[in-house]
Amino acid sequence: MVGGGGLTTVYLKAIFREIWASKARFASILLIIFLGVAFYTGIRATGPDMSQAAHDYYQRQRLATNSVQSTMGLTSADTQALAKHKAVLRYQSAKYVDVNQLNDNRVVRVSELPNKQRLNRLRVVSGRLPKRANEVVLDNHARKLQPKLKLGSTYRIDSTTKLNQQFNRRTFKVVGFVNSPRYVENISRGVTNVGKGTLDYVVYTRPDTLKQTVATRIDVQFKNLDHVAPYSATYKRLNKQNTRQLKKWLKPQAAKRQQSLQQRAAAKIDPLKQTVAQLQTQLPANAPQLVSLQAQLKKAQAQVNAIEKPTYLYSDRSDNPGYTEYHENTQRIVALSTVFPLFFIAIAALICLTTMTRMVEELRLQMGTLKGLGYSNAAISAEFMIYGGLAALLGTFFGVLFGVNFFPRFIAQAYGSMYNLPAINVQYLWGDIGIALAIALLCTLGTALVVLRVDLRSLPAQLLQPKAPKAGQTLLLERWHGLWRRLSFNHKITLRNLFRYKQRLLMTVLGIAGCMAMMITGFGLKDSIGDISVKQFNQLWHYDAIVTRSGQETKAQQRALADADLYKGSLKLRSKQVTVKQAGVAEQTVTLNVPAKPQQLHKFVVLRDRQSHRGYQLGQTGAVIDEKLAKLYDVQVGDSIRVKPAGQAAKRVKVAAIAENYVNHFIYMSPSYYQQVFKRAPVYNSNLVQLTSTNEKRGNAFANQLLKQKGVVNVTLMKTERETNFKMLDSMNLVVLIFVISAGALALVVLYNLTNINVSERIRELSTIKVLGFYDGEVTMYIFRENLILTVLGILVGCFFGNWLHRYILTTAETNALMFSPDIHWLSYGYSALLTMAFSLLVMWVMHRKLKHVNMLDALKSVD
Repeated sequence: MVGGGGLTTVYLKAIFREIWASKARFASILLIIFLGVAFYTGIRATGPDMSQAAHDYYQRQRLATNSVQSTMGLTSADTQALAKHKAVLRYQSAKYVDVNQLNDNRVVRVSELPNKQRLNRLRVVSGRLPKRANEVVLDNHARKLQPKLKLGSTYRIDSTTKLNQQFNRRTFKVVGFVNSPRYVENISRGVTNVGKGTLDYVVYTRPDTLKQTVATRIDVQFKNLDHVAPYSATYKRLNKQNTRQLKKWLKPQAAKRQQSLQQRAAAKIDPLKQTVAQLQTQLPANAPQLVSLQAQLKKAQAQVNAIEKPTYLYSDRSDNPGYTEYHENTQRIVALSTVFPLFFIAIAALICLTTMTRMVEELRLQMGTLKGLGYSNAAISAEFMIYGGLAALLGTFFGVLFGVNFFPRFIAQAYGSMYNLPAINVQYLWGDIGIALAIALLCTLGTALVVLRVDLRSLPAQLLQPKAPKAGQTLLLERWHGLWRRLSFNHKITLRNLFRYKQRLLMTVLGIAGCMAMMITGFGLKDSIGDISVKQFNQLWHYDAIVTRSGQETKAQQRALADADLYKGSLKLRSKQVTVKQAGVAEQTVTLNVPAKPQQLHKFVVLRDRQSHRGYQLGQTGAVIDEKLAKLYDVQVGDSIRVKPAGQAAKRVKVAAIAENYVNHFIYMSPSYYQQVFKRAPVYNSNLVQLTSTNEKRGNAFANQLLKQKGVVNVTLMKTERETNFKMLDSMNLVVLIFVISAGALALVVLYNLTNINVSERIRELSTIKVLGFYDGEVTMYIFRENLILTVLGILVGCFFGNWLHRYILTTAETNALMFSPDIHWLSYGYSALLTMAFSLLVMWVMHRKLKHVNMLDALKSVD
């Protein structure tokens, strides 16, 4: 052994004995690596896991990639046109009708199920699919809205006489509850021109329930997208190509359908033509009967000629409720996972570095002994390699096992209440696991090698002597004689010790600051998310409904609105969807609003600067745009943006002001500026309406009443809009909670580790003052005063780090149509500071118990 100094059995036993003797230190390194790796790999895996779950679900249920509708329905001729391309697509016709249920005030879609579901296969939640004509299955959301609906209960369709006549059967037995892949989101079922304007749920019946002879929609699935990730750039590119191809194939159908309808209508007037032809040979040209029939024929022929080409409407998955929103939520998680876990694992690495450095210093005597006995440098360093490597490997193994299985499932479950997707299947991302392992090994083995490099070059005699303690230095504070003389002896010692061990001061402050920053970021994200709803709907928007018409407001519509029970006030405006596009920035859909009376706008919508709250008025020389739109296109007041309404050329709009806004995009113009830009007077097709009550039932009744008016196409209730849009933000709170708890756990381990190192470094010093007569409490305070100062410094530095990290994550987590509130509440700083201080007190309580049982004789033994 003396000659080679290899890794003998005895030496290996000594190494593992050292691990057992210093199990607290070994456990702390392992725990820090475990926390860092678990958080890093778990959060990094969450976004891909959620995306993969959606991909698997869409593939399993065969979600259609495209849908086609027509203003005059779809016939077998349309399906035959698609049948020619069976090699590249699958298709399925669907018949449905939207009804306003008068018996329960719900708007439902009654849809016939095909005999064989080739696309959009329903997922049975409970019960079974219908087998008989008198059986139905309901959308699973129905039993949340109407708890009385259960398996075996009777379901009756009871609407207006006109709608009731469209059914062959209206009474059914409920045999199951299902989810459709068309509706990824748990609440929204899309819009309709019936009732309040939004669907509540869907009812699925057997074929031949409806009397209609034409299909309402044809669903299409292109085979080239079968194995393409649904939200990828490749999918979007192929989907654009497919949509163009679909339009090309169905383009001739519009003219054929028009011709078919005209022929059918002409056939109906053939008897009248024959009658007129016969009478023309029997009666004089001016005979009253002949003139009357000729007028009827002319009118009927004009109606035949007036039959226009049907308009074919094309949509894809992005038009399905919740489809795009789900992807945006996964992208938020991905955005959070790019910075937060790296910050987390960086702090863990910092503490590992300190711990391993201390271990090397503690074992100098053993290293000197082994070197004197002839062990090689490789054999001596093997102890540290095995010690650190084992902690890194075990910490990484258990960290990956816990993180990958816990974090994605917990976060996905938090979103589970929002989406109709099955549970996720976790996947191990070996690239991220490899990075985590490399960082863990670098923190332990790398640190040990760097520190050992100096000691292994030293002679055994030098290693057998302990390092001389760092010399004390005169502090700059000591030159302030007036203050220094007033400090007690203990306080002077505390300050000297703090600046004597500068590396420990720096590591402790940075460690605490990092954990504090992550807690502030977590609480700050909660503030930013929560503030969106409050600021947007309570401070900026002061209306309760939006009424949309097909044109200018008629007197009948005006009377119906003013006479409504809940009516309080309204503002007419021109509201239109436009697009804003610029090179290098994704095209944005923006709502262009032109109020008829700009001076009244502030009662309904507050346009103000986000920081100063200075209000804006609509002027004659420019428009007011939202802050997020201005950021996306990097425009300032005085710049201009290109605005393109549908079917019109793009126009330049000058930015007069940039206003606070958090949801979607808007541009507000005065009527005169609108006319100046678009060279036409605005058509006021909408009303912002204030109601006396926001009760859901009364609001739905108000919407139903208005939708009966001719020309009113939609009524949007802001209460429903608020609940739909911000339910997903509530789920983000659970994600934030995970970040706060994880950061708190890391803070606790960091404080314990650093304090433990501090105590072990100075055990001789502490034993000396204990021998000199210091009480247990005084010995603890000797350390605690330093820890308290370092904790306060860490908290102060952490506030600045936290503010920066919070802002950085907000900019990466925001979507194009959403802006988070950038403000962090003072309470969040307070909670983070209190938690950090509580952890510090807990650690000192543990240390107090340890210091009470210090063996002073062992600690004071000399190695000379």
